[in-house]
Amino acid sequence: MEKSSSKSSFWSKIIGLQLYNSYEEDSTGRAPSLSIVRVLYSILLFGAYLVGFYKAVELTFLTDFGAKSPSIFKYAYMTQVYSGVLGTVVCYATLWRTDRMKVVYFEGIQCSNMKINDRYYQFRNMEVPAKHSMLIPFSIGMLLILSFCEAYAQHTHGYYFTIITIVYPLWMFQVTILEFTTLVKSTECILTKLNWMMDAFLESLQRQTTPSVTLKGEKKPLNKIYPVNRRPYVQEHELISGERLTYMFVIHENVAKLAEFINGAYSVQIIAIVTVTFVNTLFGFFIETKLLFWNYQMIDLILRACRYAFECIPACLLIYCMLVVCASTNNEMFKSASLLHKLLQYKSNYFIDDQALFERSKAIALQLLHRKRFPLFDGSGLFRLDFTFIFSVFSAATSYLIVLLQFDLSKDLDKYIIRS
Repeated sequence: MEKSSSKSSFWSKIIGLQLYNSYEEDSTGRAPSLSIVRVLYSILLFGAYLVGFYKAVELTFLTDFGAKSPSIFKYAYMTQVYSGVLGTVVCYATLWRTDRMKVVYFEGIQCSNMKINDRYYQFRNMEVPAKHSMLIPFSIGMLLILSFCEAYAQHTHGYYFTIITIVYPLWMFQVTILEFTTLVKSTECILTKLNWMMDAFLESLQRQTTPSVTLKGEKKPLNKIYPVNRRPYVQEHELISGERLTYMFVIHENVAKLAEFINGAYSVQIIAIVTVTFVNTLFGFFIETKLLFWNYQMIDLILRACRYAFECIPACLLIYCMLVVCASTNNEMFKSASLLHKLLQYKSNYFIDDQALFERSKAIALQLLHRKRFPLFDGSGLFRLDFTFIFSVFSAATSYLIVLLQFDLSKDLDKYIIRS
């Protein structure tokens, strides 16, 4: 995940969403500090975007826009531009706070990983394979194509500032979602590693209590799959101890707090991005549906509506990828509770001399189960970042789309047909 993190950090610098030069210490051991150059660059980039927004409104929406196309497209572009600038202002307003919290998060994750490697040296070489989703390069490629289409369409009308106003928020939203997903993925990797270690505890206890005896005529299981760089056998006297199990509970709790910490850092941006994406996508499909039902021979208008409707699809794909990673992290978080319950079954031969450790393990397992009702990742409590979010969005989109389709656009489209 370090490579993905460096890539997202690089694009954050390009877009202007990062104020710190690096998350690593320099050669003198000095911690990363705030760079004046980065601050000025971000301010200048945001100022240029606001100038583009002002010029786009002045040149595009204050002229006779309805003479070239139905007025519904004027309202569509107004919605896209104004919602985009609102989301951009929200992301820049929370940039300072988010960047500072992000640095603290990285330090916490690296510290937790170092503690695991130092205390549990048997698992030092264990690597969690990071599965890269094909949705990420596909969404970025799709956004690149749509950006060129939008730039060409606005270039033919001479609206050069409108290109900046429309395209820049789309890329900024893309980078923000990708960065948040990368950070959540690093949390999932740490939790997965802890669960593998606890699973090794259970395997060791099972070998102590119930030695495997191969029945007559039964073959030994040779196809058992183990994680990367993990050996199926770890000596029991080096693995099992109450002190090491307690230390694992401490690391697990710290990682859970870091997950809540990074959720709080990005919750405002996620709310703004999801809202803007939802509104623009819904309005775009509303126009496309109206044109297809009214007159499917308006090829030029249908293509314009498609371009407008599909400009937010790359962000929707990345949001889905973000939901997958958040749901997987939640599952790894609460998988520890089931593993801990299995571990408590060995009270007679493991916890019999340490009643305090048994009670603490039981309390931690109950605490994890109680926390299952409250998701690790949510938009400041407005919605859950898991697969239930998809159902909520589709139900809301269906309701609003039915309401929008009741508006009659026949007069507006008839005027366009007469002019053309």
